[in-house]
Amino acid sequence: MKQKTQLFFLIAIAVVFTVGLWSSQAAAWGRGHFYVIGTGPAGPKTATLQALNTIKRMDVILASDKHVKLFQEYIGNKSILFDPWTGFWDYKGKSYRELSKEQTAKFRVERFRIRDARVEKIKELLAQGKDVGLLDSGNPCLFGPSHWYVEHFDLGDVVIIPGMGCDAAAMAALGKSTIPSHDTRFVMQTAPFFLTDRDMEDRQILKDLGKYATTMVLYMALSEPKKLFTALGEVLPSDTPCAVVYWAGYPDRQRILRGTVADMGDKLSKEKEKFMGLLLIGRFLEGKPYEAAMKRVQSKAQ
Repeated sequence: MKQKTQLFFLIAIAVVFTVGLWSSQAAAWGRGHFYVIGTGPAGPKTATLQALNTIKRMDVILASDKHVKLFQEYIGNKSILFDPWTGFWDYKGKSYRELSKEQTAKFRVERFRIRDARVEKIKELLAQGKDVGLLDSGNPCLFGPSHWYVEHFDLGDVVIIPGMGCDAAAMAALGKSTIPSHDTRFVMQTAPFFLTDRDMEDRQILKDLGKYATTMVLYMALSEPKKLFTALGEVLPSDTPCAVVYWAGYPDRQRILRGTVADMGDKLSKEKEKFMGLLLIGRFLEGKPYEAAMKRVQSKAQ
């Protein structure tokens, strides 16, 4: 009986110690940490429990007004140090896309100056034992702008909390298997300007991709749809199915526009929304892609 009592006492101490460690991780480490928190594409409903619990535990928050509003229940009365994106995509009240050549040159210098000053503020807080949480949309390690900051800290000072990307929400909305899918070799996630130059005149990568059955997931692909689909039409069959999932993960705004390589450029050119949409291209959008892939594998095994 005495041994059982002692064992229970030791377990109780361990539990208290563990809870205390979790509630004050910064104190346990001896300094604060910089948390990049993937919040998913559409607010708390598409964020993980890990993300929501981490937000609650932070001492200081870095977030846009949009994120502050969406996650107010979890942020509570915590200090909002600054909007981490102000000055990164705008200069003196103008979008970087609207700047003259002279303004663009100044903007490129200013955005780095702003970043460096903010990094120093965050480091000062970490040295004081504060945990600082930056709220980033979607998956912070796929087209996540938070790496403007992350790469200027020691790796041991950074904790990245994974989040669901808009790609997962878009694929769920489409309800198809991206891979396995028919004879698809791979799924590619990128943006058009990584596949070619800004004017889409260099088509070599597109020509190489056209040799293989590929599922394409393209970010930031809606600004010049006719130019993009003219280029794609040179390397892909005209009947290749396409879809854009607008506002993926937002139950009240999500919608799907479908088409083919032949007509998608015209369809997208008539749409007002030029950013909040993910473009997916491939045979996975037709038929029963998973079953077709399984039958194909089976037939080869015979």
